[in-house]
Amino acid sequence: MQFYLLGAVLAPLRVALAFLVLFLAWPFALLQVLGRPEAELKEPLVGWRSAVSHSSIYFLSRLMFFLLGFLRIRVRGQRASRLEAPILVAAPHSTFFDPIILLPCDLPIVVSRTENLHVPVIGALLRFNQAILVSRHDPASRKKVVEEGKRRAKVGGFLPQVLFFPEGTCSNKKALLKFKPGAFISGVPIQPILIRYQNSLDSTTWAWRGPGV
Repeated sequence: MQFYLLGAVLAPLRVALAFLVLFLAWPFALLQVLGRPEAELKEPLVGWRSAVSHSSIYFLSRLMFFLLGFLRIRVRGQRASRLEAPILVAAPHSTFFDPIILLPCDLPIVVSRTENLHVPVIGALLRFNQAILVSRHDPASRKKVVEEGKRRAKVGGFLPQVLFFPEGTCSNKKALLKFKPGAFISGVPIQPILIRYQNSLDSTTWAWRGPGV
């Protein structure tokens, strides 16, 4: 009863507010990337524009997840610094809420589909994030992603850590899927991250047999 009642009343309100916050983040994402060539967006970015964009988008991202119902993010253990572990791997990947891991990891670089670059708002946020892009239609794209991941993992300066979901797709989080090797080929130290949702009713898992939308 809770699932259906709140799904019909509270969920649409939360989603609407989250989209509003997402649109508020758009100009701050543009502030960082405006006028900068694509090649520059693959290197460490410094200066006042980067500082303002990063702090604003971090705050708005936390607000968005708060509005979606994640009132508290509990972190156990200590995240390694970029010098200690340039790459983060997070699992199990079970839901579109998993990007919440960006917050305790201080907005690391993500790997995303090239098609998402053309989605309004999301595309600007991916460029702000300096995301590594992969095309599912280009057979050579995965190799390029691996090489770019290796390069960024070994770049010094202020470039953020690189975040991979090594399963490559969502599961029901009952077990881990086979890891794809892209995150591990660079040979640098890796910080593993275990994602857990503590809610008693599983209303987050995307690959779940139960009530539909």
